[in-house]
Amino acid sequence: MYGVAHFLKNSKKPEIIPIVVILGGALSGAVYMSVRQARAPDVAWDHKNNPYPWQDIKEGEQVKLFALNQKYDGRWERTKW
Repeated sequence: MYGVAHFLKNSKKPEIIPIVVILGGALSGAVYMSVRQARAPDVAWDHKNNPYPWQDIKEGEQVKLFALNQKYDGRWERTKW
């Protein structure tokens, strides 16, 4: 992070700042979505001990990324990695 701050401080062109901000936002959004999708209930990381992780989801648990006008009792959490 020191390199980016040093680059922005020593840069004489202020038009570089929006590019860095937009790229930083896009990269952090991509990392967030990647982590979120890797922890989804239908992703199986351990095929020997838990080959069907989607069967551990109980009725009324929210597993969707975005749900409109739906009431859920609880949110699904991964217990086994």
